[in-house]
Amino acid sequence: MDRRKVLKGLGMGMASLPFISAKPASPGISEYHDLFKQDFTTEEKFWKKFRRDFYDVPKDFVNLENGYFGVQPLPVYKAYIQNIERVNVNSSRYLRTKYSSEIRTIVGDLSNFAGILPEEALITRNATEALNIAIQGLDWQQGDEVILSGQDYFSMIETFEMLEKQKGIKIKRIKTPVLPENDEEILACYEQAVTPKTKGILLTHMIHLTGQIMPVKKIADRLKPKGIEIIVDAAHSFAQIDFKLKELGADFVGVNLHKWFGNPLGVGLLYVNKNRVKDLNPLFGDSGEDENDIRKLGHFGTLAVPTVLTIPEALAFNETITIPAKEKRLRYLQNYWTTRAREIPRVKITTPSDPARSCAIASFKVDGMETKEVIAKLYDKAKVFTVIRYLEEDEVVRVTPSLYNLTSELDILLDGIKSIV
Repeated sequence: MDRRKVLKGLGMGMASLPFISAKPASPGISEYHDLFKQDFTTEEKFWKKFRRDFYDVPKDFVNLENGYFGVQPLPVYKAYIQNIERVNVNSSRYLRTKYSSEIRTIVGDLSNFAGILPEEALITRNATEALNIAIQGLDWQQGDEVILSGQDYFSMIETFEMLEKQKGIKIKRIKTPVLPENDEEILACYEQAVTPKTKGILLTHMIHLTGQIMPVKKIADRLKPKGIEIIVDAAHSFAQIDFKLKELGADFVGVNLHKWFGNPLGVGLLYVNKNRVKDLNPLFGDSGEDENDIRKLGHFGTLAVPTVLTIPEALAFNETITIPAKEKRLRYLQNYWTTRAREIPRVKITTPSDPARSCAIASFKVDGMETKEVIAKLYDKAKVFTVIRYLEEDEVVRVTPSLYNLTSELDILLDGIKSIV
Protein backbone atom coordinates (compact mmCIF):
# COMPACT_ATOMS: atom_id res chain seq x y z
CA MET A 1 0.00 0.00 0.00
CA ASP A 2 1.21 3.53 -0.82
CA ARG A 3 2.28 5.24 2.42
CA ARG A 4 1.05 8.59 1.11
CA LYS A 5 -2.45 7.18 0.72
CA VAL A 6 -2.28 5.72 4.21
CA LEU A 7 -1.18 9.05 5.67
CA LYS A 8 -3.98 10.79 3.83
CA GLY A 9 -6.40 8.28 5.31
CA LEU A 10 -5.03 9.02 8.78
CA GLY A 11 -6.62 12.44 8.73
CA MET A 12 -4.35 14.49 6.54
CA GLY A 13 -7.26 15.79 4.45
CA MET A 14 -9.68 12.94 5.22
CA ALA A 15 -11.63 11.60 8.21
CA SER A 16 -9.45 10.52 11.08
CA LEU A 17 -9.33 7.11 12.62
CA PRO A 18 -11.86 6.30 15.35
CA PHE A 19 -10.64 7.10 18.85
CA ILE A 20 -9.35 4.12 20.77
CA SER A 21 -11.44 2.89 23.67
CA ALA A 22 -10.13 1.19 26.78
CA LYS A 23 -10.87 -2.28 25.41
CA PRO A 24 -7.90 -4.11 23.88
CA ALA A 25 -9.90 -5.36 20.88
CA SER A 26 -11.29 -1.94 19.88
CA PRO A 27 -11.48 -1.00 16.16
CA GLY A 28 -8.93 1.78 16.60
CA ILE A 29 -6.26 -0.58 17.86
CA SER A 30 -7.04 -3.09 15.13
CA GLU A 31 -6.62 -0.43 12.46
CA TYR A 32 -3.30 0.69 13.83
CA HIS A 33 -2.19 -2.93 14.05
CA ASP A 34 -2.59 -3.20 10.27
CA LEU A 35 -0.72 0.06 9.76
CA PHE A 36 2.25 -1.11 11.80
CA LYS A 37 2.81 -3.88 9.30
CA GLN A 38 4.36 -1.08 7.23
CA ASP A 39 7.43 0.99 8.02
CA PHE A 40 6.55 4.50 9.20
CA THR A 41 9.77 5.02 11.15
CA THR A 42 10.62 8.36 9.54
CA GLU A 43 7.10 9.58 8.67
CA GLU A 44 6.50 12.52 11.01
CA LYS A 45 2.91 13.04 9.83
CA PHE A 46 2.11 9.52 10.93
CA TRP A 47 3.66 10.06 14.37
CA LYS A 48 1.89 13.38 14.84
CA LYS A 49 -1.42 11.60 14.30
CA PHE A 50 -0.28 8.74 16.51
CA ARG A 51 0.57 11.21 19.27
CA ARG A 52 -2.84 12.89 19.04
CA ASP A 53 -4.65 9.57 19.21
CA PHE A 54 -2.66 7.93 21.97
CA TYR A 55 -1.08 10.53 24.24
CA ASP A 56 -1.97 13.52 26.34
CA VAL A 57 1.26 15.39 27.01
CA PRO A 58 1.94 18.90 28.34
CA LYS A 59 2.37 21.70 25.85
CA ASP A 60 4.40 24.05 28.04
CA PHE A 61 7.62 21.99 27.93
CA VAL A 62 9.28 19.21 25.94
CA ASN A 63 9.66 16.08 28.04
CA LEU A 64 12.85 14.25 27.12
CA GLU A 65 13.10 12.43 30.45
CA ASN A 66 10.99 9.37 29.76
CA GLY A 67 13.54 7.03 31.32
CA TYR A 68 12.20 7.50 34.85
CA PHE A 69 8.80 6.13 33.88
CA GLY A 70 6.71 6.15 30.74
CA VAL A 71 3.69 8.31 29.98
CA GLN A 72 0.75 5.93 29.73
CA PRO A 73 -0.94 5.76 26.32
CA LEU A 74 -4.52 7.03 26.57
CA PRO A 75 -6.19 3.61 26.31
CA VAL A 76 -3.95 2.37 29.13
CA TYR A 77 -4.69 5.43 31.24
CA LYS A 78 -8.44 5.08 30.66
CA ALA A 79 -8.31 1.39 31.55
CA TYR A 80 -6.38 2.23 34.71
CA ILE A 81 -9.04 4.71 35.85
CA GLN A 82 -11.76 2.16 35.12
CA ASN A 83 -9.86 -0.48 37.09
CA ILE A 84 -9.53 1.84 40.08
CA GLU A 85 -13.29 2.41 40.02
CA ARG A 86 -14.00 -1.28 39.51
CA VAL A 87 -11.87 -2.41 42.44
CA ASN A 88 -13.11 0.38 44.69
CA VAL A 89 -16.78 -0.34 43.97
CA ASN A 90 -16.60 -4.14 44.12
CA SER A 91 -14.09 -4.13 46.97
CA SER A 92 -13.18 -7.36 48.78
CA ARG A 93 -15.89 -9.42 47.07
CA TYR A 94 -14.06 -9.03 43.77
CA LEU A 95 -10.62 -9.70 45.27
CA ARG A 96 -11.81 -12.81 47.11
CA THR A 97 -13.86 -14.33 44.29
CA LYS A 98 -12.56 -13.28 40.86
CA TYR A 99 -9.10 -11.71 41.15
CA SER A 100 -7.17 -14.98 41.45
CA SER A 101 -8.45 -16.29 38.12
CA GLU A 102 -7.83 -12.96 36.39
CA ILE A 103 -4.30 -12.70 37.71
CA ARG A 104 -3.52 -16.18 36.36
CA THR A 105 -4.65 -15.08 32.90
CA ILE A 106 -2.63 -11.87 33.16
CA VAL A 107 0.52 -13.73 34.22
CA GLY A 108 0.03 -16.20 31.37
CA ASP A 109 -0.36 -13.49 28.72
CA LEU A 110 2.51 -11.41 30.09
CA SER A 111 4.74 -14.50 30.22
CA ASN A 112 3.97 -15.26 26.59
CA PHE A 113 4.91 -11.69 25.64
CA ALA A 114 8.16 -11.96 27.64
CA GLY A 115 9.01 -15.38 26.19
CA ILE A 116 8.94 -17.31 29.46
CA LEU A 117 6.66 -19.84 31.15
CA PRO A 118 3.93 -18.70 33.55
CA GLU A 119 5.54 -20.75 36.32
CA GLU A 120 8.72 -18.70 35.80
CA ALA A 121 7.02 -15.31 36.23
CA LEU A 122 6.38 -13.36 39.41
CA ILE A 123 4.67 -9.97 39.36
CA THR A 124 6.43 -7.55 41.71
CA ARG A 125 6.14 -3.87 42.49
CA ASN A 126 9.15 -2.84 40.38
CA ALA A 127 12.46 -4.10 39.01
CA THR A 128 14.34 -3.16 42.18
CA GLU A 129 12.12 -5.45 44.24
CA ALA A 130 12.33 -8.20 41.61
CA LEU A 131 16.12 -8.10 41.59
CA ASN A 132 16.32 -7.94 45.39
CA ILE A 133 14.23 -11.12 45.60
CA ALA A 134 16.71 -12.87 43.31
CA ILE A 135 19.89 -11.39 44.76
CA GLN A 136 19.02 -11.86 48.41
CA GLY A 137 17.42 -15.22 47.72
CA LEU A 138 20.66 -16.86 46.61
CA ASP A 139 22.76 -18.68 49.19
CA TRP A 140 25.75 -16.38 49.51
CA GLN A 141 28.62 -17.48 51.73
CA GLN A 142 31.42 -15.48 53.30
CA GLY A 143 34.19 -14.91 50.78
CA ASP A 144 31.97 -15.34 47.69
CA GLU A 145 32.94 -12.81 45.05
CA VAL A 146 30.46 -10.78 42.99
CA ILE A 147 31.45 -8.74 39.93
CA LEU A 148 29.75 -5.36 39.50
CA SER A 149 30.26 -2.59 36.97
CA GLY A 150 30.36 1.05 37.98
CA GLN A 151 27.62 1.59 35.39
CA ASP A 152 25.14 -0.79 37.08
CA TYR A 153 22.08 0.71 38.76
CA PHE A 154 22.93 2.18 42.17
CA SER A 155 20.08 0.41 44.00
CA MET A 156 21.38 -2.99 42.93
CA ILE A 157 24.94 -2.04 43.85
CA GLU A 158 23.66 -1.03 47.28
CA THR A 159 21.94 -4.41 47.69
CA PHE A 160 25.28 -6.16 47.22
CA GLU A 161 26.98 -3.67 49.53
CA MET A 162 24.41 -4.62 52.17
CA LEU A 163 25.22 -8.32 51.65
CA GLU A 164 28.88 -7.47 51.89
CA LYS A 165 28.26 -6.19 55.42
CA GLN A 166 25.77 -8.87 56.40
CA LYS A 167 27.28 -12.02 54.90
CA GLY A 168 30.88 -11.14 54.17
CA ILE A 169 30.73 -11.46 50.40
CA LYS A 170 33.37 -9.60 48.43
CA ILE A 171 32.47 -7.10 45.71
CA LYS A 172 34.85 -6.84 42.80
CA ARG A 173 34.18 -3.57 40.95
CA ILE A 174 35.19 -3.25 37.33
CA LYS A 175 35.16 -0.41 34.82
CA THR A 176 33.47 -1.18 31.52
CA PRO A 177 34.04 1.04 28.48
CA VAL A 178 31.54 3.82 27.85
CA LEU A 179 32.30 3.77 24.12
CA PRO A 180 33.45 0.22 23.34
CA GLU A 181 34.86 -0.78 19.97
CA ASN A 182 33.32 -4.26 20.10
CA ASP A 183 31.75 -6.87 22.37
CA GLU A 184 35.05 -8.57 23.07
CA GLU A 185 36.30 -5.42 24.77
CA ILE A 186 33.41 -5.68 27.23
CA LEU A 187 33.70 -9.45 27.67
CA ALA A 188 37.36 -9.08 28.54
CA CYS A 189 36.50 -6.79 31.45
CA TYR A 190 34.37 -9.49 33.05
CA GLU A 191 36.57 -12.46 32.18
CA GLN A 192 39.67 -10.83 33.62
CA ALA A 193 37.82 -10.19 36.90
CA VAL A 194 36.78 -13.85 37.37
CA THR A 195 38.57 -15.90 40.02
CA PRO A 196 37.85 -19.34 41.54
CA LYS A 197 35.84 -17.49 44.21
CA THR A 198 33.53 -15.71 41.77
CA LYS A 199 29.96 -16.75 42.50
CA GLY A 200 27.89 -14.09 40.77
CA ILE A 201 27.80 -11.31 38.19
CA LEU A 202 25.27 -8.52 37.94
CA LEU A 203 24.71 -7.51 34.32
CA THR A 204 22.70 -4.51 33.19
CA HIS A 205 21.19 -5.19 29.79
CA MET A 206 20.73 -1.51 28.91
CA ILE A 207 22.77 0.98 30.90
CA HIS A 208 20.44 3.57 32.41
CA LEU A 209 23.15 6.23 32.28
CA THR A 210 24.06 6.11 28.60
CA GLY A 211 21.66 3.69 26.92
CA GLN A 212 24.46 1.31 25.93
CA ILE A 213 23.18 -2.21 25.21
CA MET A 214 25.47 -4.73 26.85
CA PRO A 215 26.28 -8.13 25.29
CA VAL A 216 24.57 -10.00 28.12
CA LYS A 217 24.00 -13.23 26.19
CA LYS A 218 27.66 -13.47 25.18
CA ILE A 219 28.84 -12.85 28.73
CA ALA A 220 26.37 -15.38 30.13
CA ASP A 221 27.33 -18.00 27.57
CA ARG A 222 31.00 -17.50 28.36
CA LEU A 223 30.83 -17.42 32.17
CA LYS A 224 27.70 -19.29 33.27
CA PRO A 225 29.30 -22.69 32.46
CA LYS A 226 31.91 -21.85 35.13
CA GLY A 227 29.15 -22.10 37.75
CA ILE A 228 28.74 -18.34 38.03
CA GLU A 229 25.27 -16.96 38.76
CA ILE A 230 24.18 -14.42 36.14
CA ILE A 231 21.64 -11.87 37.39
CA VAL A 232 20.31 -9.43 34.79
CA ASP A 233 18.81 -6.00 35.29
CA ALA A 234 16.57 -5.49 32.24
CA ALA A 235 14.61 -2.56 33.64
CA HIS A 236 15.17 -0.38 30.56
CA SER A 237 15.52 -2.89 27.77
CA PHE A 238 12.20 -4.67 28.33
CA ALA A 239 9.64 -3.48 25.74
CA GLN A 240 12.13 -0.96 24.35
CA ILE A 241 14.12 -3.39 22.21
CA ASP A 242 13.01 -6.65 20.63
CA PHE A 243 14.10 -9.68 22.67
CA LYS A 244 12.73 -12.40 24.94
CA LEU A 245 13.91 -12.84 28.51
CA LYS A 246 15.15 -16.39 28.00
CA GLU A 247 17.34 -15.18 25.15
CA LEU A 248 19.55 -13.36 27.66
CA GLY A 249 20.92 -16.70 28.86
CA ALA A 250 20.45 -15.86 32.55
CA ASP A 251 18.42 -17.67 35.20
CA PHE A 252 17.33 -14.48 36.99
CA VAL A 253 16.03 -11.31 35.30
CA GLY A 254 14.20 -8.30 36.74
CA VAL A 255 12.21 -5.81 34.67
CA ASN A 256 9.96 -2.79 35.09
CA LEU A 257 6.54 -2.53 33.50
CA HIS A 258 6.17 1.20 34.16
CA LYS A 259 9.02 2.31 31.90
CA TRP A 260 8.92 1.31 28.23
CA PHE A 261 6.07 -1.19 28.60
CA GLY A 262 3.82 1.76 29.46
CA ASN A 263 1.90 0.40 32.46
CA PRO A 264 1.03 2.64 35.43
CA LEU A 265 3.58 2.96 38.22
CA GLY A 266 3.78 0.14 40.72
CA VAL A 267 4.43 -3.13 38.89
CA GLY A 268 7.45 -5.11 37.77
CA LEU A 269 8.32 -8.67 36.76
CA LEU A 270 10.81 -11.25 37.98
CA TYR A 271 11.84 -14.13 35.74
CA VAL A 272 13.37 -17.19 37.39
CA ASN A 273 14.27 -20.25 35.35
CA LYS A 274 11.85 -22.94 36.53
CA ASN A 275 14.74 -25.25 37.43
CA ARG A 276 16.22 -22.60 39.73
CA VAL A 277 13.17 -21.58 41.78
CA LYS A 278 14.07 -24.11 44.45
CA ASP A 279 17.50 -22.47 44.83
CA LEU A 280 16.06 -19.15 45.97
CA ASN A 281 15.15 -18.55 49.59
CA PRO A 282 12.11 -16.29 50.03
CA LEU A 283 12.92 -12.72 50.95
CA PHE A 284 9.49 -12.49 52.57
CA GLY A 285 8.42 -15.22 54.95
CA ASP A 286 6.34 -17.97 53.34
CA SER A 287 5.62 -21.52 54.50
CA GLY A 288 2.59 -22.25 52.35
CA GLU A 289 4.07 -22.78 48.88
CA ASP A 290 6.16 -25.62 47.48
CA GLU A 291 9.89 -24.94 47.14
CA ASN A 292 9.54 -25.24 43.36
CA ASP A 293 6.63 -22.76 43.15
CA ILE A 294 7.70 -19.23 42.25
CA ARG A 295 4.80 -17.87 44.28
CA LYS A 296 6.82 -18.66 47.41
CA LEU A 297 8.89 -15.58 46.51
CA GLY A 298 5.95 -13.20 46.32
CA HIS A 299 4.50 -13.15 49.81
CA PHE A 300 4.81 -9.37 50.14
CA GLY A 301 1.17 -8.50 50.74
CA THR A 302 -1.49 -7.02 48.51
CA LEU A 303 -0.28 -5.52 45.26
CA ALA A 304 -1.72 -2.36 43.72
CA VAL A 305 -4.55 -4.34 42.12
CA PRO A 306 -5.77 -1.69 39.62
CA THR A 307 -2.21 -1.36 38.33
CA VAL A 308 -1.91 -5.11 37.83
CA LEU A 309 -5.31 -5.25 36.13
CA THR A 310 -4.10 -2.67 33.60
CA ILE A 311 -1.33 -4.93 32.31
CA PRO A 312 -3.59 -6.43 29.57
CA GLU A 313 -4.22 -2.98 28.08
CA ALA A 314 -0.52 -2.10 28.09
CA LEU A 315 0.16 -5.51 26.59
CA ALA A 316 -2.41 -4.91 23.84
CA PHE A 317 -0.85 -1.54 23.06
CA ASN A 318 2.65 -3.03 22.74
CA GLU A 319 1.40 -5.89 20.61
CA THR A 320 -0.42 -3.41 18.40
CA ILE A 321 2.53 -1.19 17.61
CA THR A 322 4.90 -4.20 17.82
CA ILE A 323 8.24 -4.03 19.61
CA PRO A 324 10.32 -4.14 16.40
CA ALA A 325 8.51 -1.04 15.07
CA LYS A 326 8.81 0.64 18.45
CA GLU A 327 12.53 -0.11 18.62
CA LYS A 328 13.14 1.28 15.13
CA ARG A 329 11.32 4.53 15.85
CA LEU A 330 13.03 5.06 19.23
CA ARG A 331 16.46 4.36 17.75
CA TYR A 332 15.70 6.72 14.88
CA LEU A 333 14.80 9.52 17.32
CA GLN A 334 17.99 8.99 19.32
CA ASN A 335 20.19 8.89 16.25
CA TYR A 336 18.42 11.95 14.86
CA TRP A 337 19.64 14.20 17.67
CA THR A 338 22.93 12.51 18.61
CA THR A 339 24.22 12.56 15.03
CA ARG A 340 23.61 16.31 14.84
CA ALA A 341 24.80 16.98 18.39
CA ARG A 342 28.17 15.36 17.64
CA GLU A 343 28.82 18.22 15.21
CA ILE A 344 28.26 20.90 17.87
CA PRO A 345 31.54 22.24 19.33
CA ARG A 346 32.31 21.17 22.94
CA VAL A 347 29.51 18.59 22.95
CA LYS A 348 30.58 15.02 23.75
CA ILE A 349 28.08 12.22 23.27
CA THR A 350 28.61 9.48 25.87
CA THR A 351 26.56 6.86 24.01
CA PRO A 352 28.06 4.52 21.36
CA SER A 353 27.57 5.75 17.79
CA ASP A 354 26.95 2.23 16.48
CA PRO A 355 23.11 2.07 16.23
CA ALA A 356 23.09 -1.56 17.35
CA ARG A 357 24.62 -0.56 20.71
CA SER A 358 21.81 1.71 21.87
CA CYS A 359 18.18 2.63 21.30
CA ALA A 360 16.13 5.48 22.83
CA ILE A 361 18.45 6.49 25.68
CA ALA A 362 21.53 8.62 25.12
CA SER A 363 23.57 11.10 27.13
CA PHE A 364 26.00 13.93 26.59
CA LYS A 365 28.18 16.50 28.33
CA VAL A 366 29.44 19.93 27.38
CA ASP A 367 33.13 20.60 27.90
CA GLY A 368 33.68 23.51 30.24
CA MET A 369 30.17 23.53 31.68
CA GLU A 370 28.77 21.85 34.75
CA THR A 371 26.06 19.37 33.86
CA LYS A 372 23.53 20.86 36.25
CA GLU A 373 24.06 24.20 34.49
CA VAL A 374 23.42 22.60 31.09
CA ILE A 375 20.18 21.07 32.34
CA ALA A 376 19.01 24.32 33.92
CA LYS A 377 19.75 26.38 30.81
CA LEU A 378 18.09 23.87 28.49
CA TYR A 379 14.92 24.21 30.51
CA ASP A 380 15.13 27.98 31.00
CA LYS A 381 15.97 28.80 27.38
CA ALA A 382 14.24 26.01 25.44
CA LYS A 383 11.76 24.50 27.92
CA VAL A 384 13.39 21.08 27.38
CA PHE A 385 13.30 18.84 30.44
CA THR A 386 16.23 16.44 30.91
CA VAL A 387 18.00 14.93 33.91
CA ILE A 388 21.51 14.63 35.32
CA ARG A 389 23.03 11.16 35.67
CA TYR A 390 26.25 10.21 37.42
CA LEU A 391 28.49 8.18 35.15
CA GLU A 392 31.05 6.88 37.63
CA GLU A 393 33.37 9.89 38.14
CA ASP A 394 31.57 11.95 35.50
CA GLU A 395 28.24 13.74 35.14
CA VAL A 396 26.11 13.65 32.00
CA VAL A 397 22.79 14.90 30.67
CA ARG A 398 20.48 11.98 29.90
CA VAL A 399 18.00 12.40 27.04
CA THR A 400 15.21 9.85 26.65
CA PRO A 401 12.57 10.46 23.97
CA SER A 402 9.45 8.33 23.87
CA LEU A 403 7.14 7.31 21.04
CA TYR A 404 5.11 10.48 21.38
CA ASN A 405 8.15 12.72 20.83
CA LEU A 406 8.66 14.23 17.39
CA THR A 407 11.80 15.24 15.53
CA SER A 408 10.63 18.86 15.76
CA GLU A 409 11.03 18.58 19.55
CA LEU A 410 14.53 17.18 19.09
CA ASP A 411 15.28 20.20 16.90
CA ILE A 412 14.29 22.35 19.89
CA LEU A 413 16.76 20.35 22.01
CA LEU A 414 19.53 20.85 19.45
CA ASP A 415 18.82 24.58 19.17
CA GLY A 416 18.88 24.77 22.95
CA ILE A 417 22.27 23.08 23.12
CA LYS A 418 23.67 25.39 20.45
CA SER A 419 22.42 28.44 22.35
CA ILE A 420 24.33 27.57 25.52
CA VAL A 421 27.67 26.25 24.24
